[in-house]
Amino acid sequence: MLSGGGIIKSAMERRGYRHQRAEDQFSVRGEYARNLQFVYSKETSTKTGLVVDLIYFSVDIHSEKLVIGLYRENPEIDNGVYINTSRAISLRKFNEEEVGQILDKMIPPVKDKFK
Repeated sequence: MLSGGGIIKSAMERRGYRHQRAEDQFSVRGEYARNLQFVYSKETSTKTGLVVDLIYFSVDIHSEKLVIGLYRENPEIDNGVYINTSRAISLRKFNEEEVGQILDKMIPPVKDKFK
């Protein structure tokens, strides 16, 4: 299981996401999932403002699945949520290729032009 953390960390680093101390509040409280989770973030500046992606990884012990979720928002505007979605993968199929494929399908590029 220790190698699983390396798979997730490598996949997120390749996509420009980081785990920062500020996201610990989501990891401890389980803000976006019922089970313990780990959250990565990425900020993008666009013409319409700041876009923040939160990618969370949580384990559903009962169903034996890894849940990967994306929450994308513009925190500078009211109701600025662009995407709130998740996908799951069986823990038996958990590997670098499967995680990469899910992330590639789930995380669309930011549609607005950069500043």
